Amino acid sequence: MLSARLSSAPKSRAQINRAVAVQLLRQIDSPQQIQQYLHQFHPSQGDPLAVIALGREALSPSQSSAARVQLERLAESLAFLRRAGLFPIVVHGELDYDLELTSRSPAEDNVFGPPPADQSNKLRRIRTANYQVSALLERQDVETRPIPGGVFTAVSDPENQPSSAQGLVTAIAPEAIESAVRAGSIPIVAALGTSSAHSRTYALDPRHAAVHLARILQPLRTIFLRPEAQPPTTSSSTTTTTTFQALAQELGPDTSILLGTADSLSSSIFPDTTPWTVLRSPRTIQVVTSRADFPSQRALRAALQRHLHPGSGIEVSIDALLNQLDTRQFVAYFDQSPSEESAAEEAAIRNLAIVFPHASFPWPHTSDEITPEESISELALFGVGPSDWLNGVAEQFWDRIRADHVSLWGSLAEADPRLAWWLARSSGSLKRQLPGRVHLWYGMVA
Repeated sequence: MLSARLSSAPKSRAQINRAVAVQLLRQIDSPQQIQQYLHQFHPSQGDPLAVIALGREALSPSQSSAARVQLERLAESLAFLRRAGLFPIVVHGELDYDLELTSRSPAEDNVFGPPPADQSNKLRRIRTANYQVSALLERQDVETRPIPGGVFTAVSDPENQPSSAQGLVTAIAPEAIESAVRAGSIPIVAALGTSSAHSRTYALDPRHAAVHLARILQPLRTIFLRPEAQPPTTSSSTTTTTTFQALAQELGPDTSILLGTADSLSSSIFPDTTPWTVLRSPRTIQVVTSRADFPSQRALRAALQRHLHPGSGIEVSIDALLNQLDTRQFVAYFDQSPSEESAAEEAAIRNLAIVFPHASFPWPHTSDEITPEESISELALFGVGPSDWLNGVAEQFWDRIRADHVSLWGSLAEADPRLAWWLARSSGSLKRQLPGRVHLWYGMVA
């Protein structure tokens, strides 16, 4: 009897913390992610925000049992994000009430009543969902605050009939959300907008509402949940993608726009993983093929001094690499500081990568060059600063380089903290025992 009572008791704070730590450790695959977590979620910086858009299409499984499971997982993921340091702000619209959302008690049925079936009660269904999502999170022992209205001011959507309940955001009053965050409660915000001029309430597209809210709150993450089976690209979805890209540009380089499924929500702590499509403020990466094309030779040497320091794991010296740039064909990729304050000539190059085309892979124990039909390129330098590495700049450089080179190879010291990151993006690797280095390749090298 005692064991039965203990098993049904609520989890202690120590058990919850241990479960959060275990889940975090399962997601970490490199020292870079540890540094990223400590950089973005350090207690001294407060809890960064995540605006999450939850629409009807994101939770529309075909069976009611599947709906319950998906909603429970959603609540678990939101609770995990809150405990891991990412403070979620949920903006939701109408959920699919043809399905049983959750096994409700008779008391809850008396409070909420049966879900209305006809479309004219859309606004009531959104308000009902507001309290039900809050109730799901309360069962996870997470403080929530349902906010069924008062945040958005809206007007009628001109693309719909005048009698339509669909609206567009014109203004935001974030005070209720900010109050909930200060109190440590997750705001559950209904995507409903009011018009005092017309004494009307409008249903809002949760994505549209989340975009406007993100502009006000400046969150670290803005997450748009989509169905698992994403429909083919249409003009409407293309317009939405354009809106997301514009939002990423507006929010700046330290924030991320994430597109993914509800089942992947807990992995949004580390968004540069397979389940997510990540949009960030695009960094302008310039490409040059001659030393004369760099902003200046002083800027080039200053960048090499920053990225070829003793702990970089690169064995070539600055003078030797400069000599190779004079004698070999190369492609260099670099960006500049996004701020105007770094106007000094030495700071004209911020991050720098250098690729030598037509370079054979150094296979061990053979003097023969084993080269595929297409030439291999050597990634001789991949210099991205620590803060930019944490903000996804390394991923942008890597994507740009891959677009130009079908096959690449490079090497790192075995103790290099970036090794796990590169192993996850390489096609293969081999260990050279004598030099203590690991050679990696991408694409076909033999």
